Amino acid sequence: MKAAQVLMEILRAEGVRYLFGNPGTTELTFLDALPDSGLEYILALQEATAVAAADGYAQASGKVGVVNLHVAPGVANGLSILHNASQAKTPLVVTAGQQDSRFLFQDPILSGDLVQLTEQFTKWSYEVRRAEEAPGALRRALTLARTPPTGPVFLSLPMDLMTHVVEDSGAPGPAVASRSLPDPAALRTAAEALARAKAPLIVAGDGVARSDAVHELLTVAELIGARVYGEPVYRRTNFPGDHPLWRGGLFPSPIGARKAMNDADCVLIVGASVFTWFQYAPGEPFPPGLPVIQVADDPRELGKNYVVTPGNVADPKSTLVALAREVGGRMTDTARSAARGRAAEIAKAKAAYQKGLAQAAEAEKDREPISPAYLMQTLARVAPDDVVVVDETASSIRYVLGYLPFRTPGSFYGSKTGTLGWGMGAAIGIQLANPGRKVVATIGDGSVMYACQALWTAAHYRLPITYVVPNNASYAILKIGMLGMGLDSAKRGIYPGMDLVDPEIDYVALARSLGVPAERVKKPQDLRPVLEKMLAASGPTLVDVAIDRSVRPAL
Repeated sequence: MKAAQVLMEILRAEGVRYLFGNPGTTELTFLDALPDSGLEYILALQEATAVAAADGYAQASGKVGVVNLHVAPGVANGLSILHNASQAKTPLVVTAGQQDSRFLFQDPILSGDLVQLTEQFTKWSYEVRRAEEAPGALRRALTLARTPPTGPVFLSLPMDLMTHVVEDSGAPGPAVASRSLPDPAALRTAAEALARAKAPLIVAGDGVARSDAVHELLTVAELIGARVYGEPVYRRTNFPGDHPLWRGGLFPSPIGARKAMNDADCVLIVGASVFTWFQYAPGEPFPPGLPVIQVADDPRELGKNYVVTPGNVADPKSTLVALAREVGGRMTDTARSAARGRAAEIAKAKAAYQKGLAQAAEAEKDREPISPAYLMQTLARVAPDDVVVVDETASSIRYVLGYLPFRTPGSFYGSKTGTLGWGMGAAIGIQLANPGRKVVATIGDGSVMYACQALWTAAHYRLPITYVVPNNASYAILKIGMLGMGLDSAKRGIYPGMDLVDPEIDYVALARSLGVPAERVKKPQDLRPVLEKMLAASGPTLVDVAIDRSVRPAL
């Protein structure tokens, strides 16, 4: 078989269903093998959208996402999303056609060093040099992508090599046993500390979701009566959002995180980096002497920026199962009673907080322009119980996280790095991984314009995605940042390059031009009926919501 045919056979044997991509001349010899492969090609109109869709599919399905890009400029177009996939530890295989290897020395048009372009964002990047290498390289790439710590891998495929005949069966690569067990001594140390803790606290990172360990973390949290926070930048459902022990994400600054931990006497961090922030801030997140236990499947995350004792390199799911057993065996009846009492107090505080949120949104129900709080509360009330939310709202994310409950694993996904242009395409892949479920993508007006091409793909494949656009006609998150930093221009009400006006963008016309039904909502009384109508559609829709444009510093 030709090398391209063998590669397609390996992908099919590995259970790959979709090939995401945007084709170009250097991919033609590879794609020639697609029609007989059994794979379905998901066409994106720009490379970043293709990578985002593959990323979303991989995160939501737990399988390796595969995406094919076009030589150097196409790979460059996808780098921002590849960066996000690297930080999210998404199991992704990215391939790109390279120019004919026989004249690469001549620097042909569109060629470039694809390995150098991608290697800082991948576990492995390689350019195939002989056709005979290609099957083995693909098997290695798939194995590396799905082996913890999972992450993206890149292969450059010179177009001439894809037509060469190679001797290979097309068999899949090796099965990967990824459930590593914790060190027994470290496990006992952690269990002792948690069993005697009187004010335990848990920080859940996205590694919990990647390990399918939400239920196991819930078991440990209920056992010890611990309040549970998300890591400062959490972008997965790592704990049931409507559970009484859930307190939301840690504020993304050392001072904010420390405030949450000040009264804790033991902290368990699972599947998270310790810690990363969006902006520099001085100080330490942990009070002096606080025991901090960390569990991660990536040794690079252990005590990454702050000291932890002890650190455990192991699969979060396996570790939590063992930890629940060890802690339960050490807890006295008195300790169990105290844990139930703590849980009751945490639940009481959670109920009061939720009541306050509901009252705040209700107080703004008649406000025009529509408040983000009222928008998200209304969306939460009309969305199906099994809705999957994909978020890229920046300035509105606190309302998304506050009002949408994210009850079950796999019900929330967000851009891990804050990369704009991820959410529009990611919603496509996430919906393909969840056939029959409605996906709601809450996308900021500025974010839409990074990847509006995704609307065409959603329309072409008739995917039930409702894009909800909180539209304040600006890059509001940047304005908030300027205010928070006390910069002079912000004090004068001047925000250079941050207003999307003169002209304002007509998102309804844009969506309709790409085959997506759309409506604009300006009045709060129209919000619910329009959302209900669009959510009921069998294909993609878009709702452009005119929200409050005033700017306030972040809390």
